[in-house]
Amino acid sequence: MPPPRGIYILRQFLGVSRVRERALTHQSLLPIYSHSSKGPLRQHSTVPNAPCEIPPGHLEAKTHVMGWEKIQTQVEPYFKTNWNFVSEKERKGLLSIGLPHAFCKSFPSTLNNRVGVTCKMLYLSLLIDDQLEKMSFAQMLSYRHRTMEVTLGSVKPDISISREWMLYDTLQIMRGMDKKLANRVARGFCQLLKAMTSPERNSITNLESYFQFREVDVGRTFFTALIRFGANLHLNDTELMKSKPFESIAFRHFSIINDIYSWERESRVSQTISTDGAKPFSSVYIVAKDTRQPFSVCQRLLYDYCRGIELDFKQAVDGLREDGSNVLTPQLESYLQNLDFFMSGMEAWSQWTPRYKK
Repeated sequence: MPPPRGIYILRQFLGVSRVRERALTHQSLLPIYSHSSKGPLRQHSTVPNAPCEIPPGHLEAKTHVMGWEKIQTQVEPYFKTNWNFVSEKERKGLLSIGLPHAFCKSFPSTLNNRVGVTCKMLYLSLLIDDQLEKMSFAQMLSYRHRTMEVTLGSVKPDISISREWMLYDTLQIMRGMDKKLANRVARGFCQLLKAMTSPERNSITNLESYFQFREVDVGRTFFTALIRFGANLHLNDTELMKSKPFESIAFRHFSIINDIYSWERESRVSQTISTDGAKPFSSVYIVAKDTRQPFSVCQRLLYDYCRGIELDFKQAVDGLREDGSNVLTPQLESYLQNLDFFMSGMEAWSQWTPRYKK
């Protein structure tokens, strides 16, 4: 019996082998193996949040020299004291998800004197994302307009609204350190807000359109600017242009990893909150709808795809290195390495954070 038409659709987008097609058709997962001189070694899923068996990865990992505990003591008291949490449960929820761990592994090259403000922007992006989940599109547009004005410094913050003055103060401190790179962070944050509040989210029904939109929606312009600010990487226009294909690869990877691990949470939220901001927006959802396969099968298939993306990234960097025209400058090479760390770090955090526990 031929496999469902949806499997062929998925194969077209993801380049899935026929062996994988047969596995999907029978709704079973083949074990993934890595190889050593002694033969194949089974890769076991030992992480708390694993939605499926995890295939072997190809990314580099690095941890910030300060360690997550010291970063936590720098940043979390600021939010404990100042953010207007709606409940004690919400406050404890933020402090339990381990953002200092995420920062430590995803932004490991951040200069020590920039750790505090850079990590605060990571917290603020997550807190604002959670607020948007509870809003209609009309509410989101009003929220977006005001927040963008504060972010860009075109209006003064309302000191009675913690989101406004904390965002404003953090960005002003960043501008005092490095105005050019800080303004890029601010503009990137605004692009993230636009994407998260766009009605287009509800009209995307295929993977190709989803992946293109999701790169921005997951925060490509914001996080790349934050990486460069933290590490004090001033890339010239040529270097920035050369980096764009690598950013695209890295943030497709990040968006899919985020979808894989956050799916259970996103599904729960969509069933309990009936707002525009809580509607499912995930590659897992799209693949499951197209293929009529269980979510766990789709998560595993997308995980395999991410491993292919990692190899694409590595090969593309090697291609630049071997180009012979000196396009891979030390600044650009450092930035690309930090994109590698970012992918690795966000996956590592997703694997254990209580935010994504089933």
